[in-house]
Amino acid sequence: MPSFILEGAIFQEAKIIKSDPSKAIFRCTIQTCDEVNQNQRLYPKPVISEGMEGCQSRMKRRAFLSELDHPLLQGNEEFDAMRQTTVSLAEVSHLIRDYDFKKNYLVAEMETLSTPKGGILLGLLRDKSGIGFSMRGLAELERGPDYSTVKSPLTVIAYDAVSAPSHSAAVVDFNEMKFESCMLREQSGLVCINGRCFMPDYFDRLVETKCIDFFSRWI
Repeated sequence: MPSFILEGAIFQEAKIIKSDPSKAIFRCTIQTCDEVNQNQRLYPKPVISEGMEGCQSRMKRRAFLSELDHPLLQGNEEFDAMRQTTVSLAEVSHLIRDYDFKKNYLVAEMETLSTPKGGILLGLLRDKSGIGFSMRGLAELERGPDYSTVKSPLTVIAYDAVSAPSHSAAVVDFNEMKFESCMLREQSGLVCINGRCFMPDYFDRLVETKCIDFFSRWI
């Protein structure tokens, strides 16, 4: 039987790549692969990759939604099981638009939403607060003497935004890693990226339709 998986946070300062008064589009690491984490679990990269491939349809529909904080347990086993495996629209703060792997790091491009919880997340990003991301998912575990290995298939429910994790060893700062693949600046009312300039409104439409993106494979 698949086990419910609730991971500790990967904690870092998000790198904002686009922001306006109502939302931010940002990118940061949300998962590590092929190493034993603080919860004594190991996620093989092929398992994470397959799990994320299963989220492609949700990304295309802008429906790969996640919450601000993990759901709180209420002490009712049936209710808690349902709540932990469901994304509550009332608690949604952001969505995952795209992702890529940088070695054993899963890097996601995310967008804050025009919801009350999305506004809180946007404020935290504007204040340059360190944001943690923690996975909720379902998978079978192969239990070993020292750690458990997550087996395929992995069903990814969400990558919730969380505060500082309770285990200090789970706090990982990836600020030294460079994830940007392009230079973005404004010039005389234009948005210029790697020497190519666009009208701001047209640039926004290109980003939204994936004609141009911040990951190197789309540029």
